[in-house]
Amino acid sequence: MKYYSAALRRSPLAIVFLLYAAPLLLVLLAALKTNEEITNHPTAVIFRYTLDAFRAVLNADLATAILNSLRIAGGATLICMVLGTPLAYVLARLRFRWIGLMLAVLILLQMTPAATSVIPLFAILGALGLLGTTFGVSVAIAAHVLPFAVLLMRPFFLSVPHEVDEAAQLDGAGEWRTFMSVCLPLARNGVSVVSVLVFIGAWGDLLYSVSFLNKSDLFPLTVLLTQQQTVYGTAYNNLMALAVIGSIPTIVLFVLIARRLSNGLALGVGK
Repeated sequence: MKYYSAALRRSPLAIVFLLYAAPLLLVLLAALKTNEEITNHPTAVIFRYTLDAFRAVLNADLATAILNSLRIAGGATLICMVLGTPLAYVLARLRFRWIGLMLAVLILLQMTPAATSVIPLFAILGALGLLGTTFGVSVAIAAHVLPFAVLLMRPFFLSVPHEVDEAAQLDGAGEWRTFMSVCLPLARNGVSVVSVLVFIGAWGDLLYSVSFLNKSDLFPLTVLLTQQQTVYGTAYNNLMALAVIGSIPTIVLFVLIARRLSNGLALGVGK
């Protein structure tokens, strides 16, 4: 009876795992097929495995695209966290009647589709001389995801007791010193969670990259994926191979900070 109850408790987790694992398995299997095999037998599990797709995509273009993706995602994460972390702290500590309105504005901004901001951002980046640069794409992504990051980080700073701030100020620390030396270390799990989420979102960006970049040597991995579809057809096996390779950095990132992510998410949900 004990084993049945344990299996019953774990069954929802197993179902969720299968729902996520099945598409990933199909992607991996497709990367090991020929293009003809994918077209004729897309869900086949038993077939003649080949690494031709990986050999075809492992070249200098892929290395350049991955480096560009790292620059764009890393830059967007850095900008977003440098600006968003202090703002989240301030919104967690402010006590006045307009705080609800400010949060509502952030929610509305976070709900705005990215496509609606392409033309305004194009004009702004053009005025700043950042069009056609990976840094300009990082700025655009950071501007779009900043409200999302602030809303996610605020509960982690709310979980830090006000008594901690008061004790630091009694010891002579100012607001900035209290934030940097006391509150930020206590909320580091939450900051890590949001950093990872922002990085993953920026890693998968396509819209801003194709809108603001005009040189092939600046294109990130997402654009390289779209280039597998041409007027002559789609190289599905190459596309899947690129998808597998492109998922490796995010998987490694999750493995490295999995514990901190779980602790931070649990704390954020608790608030």
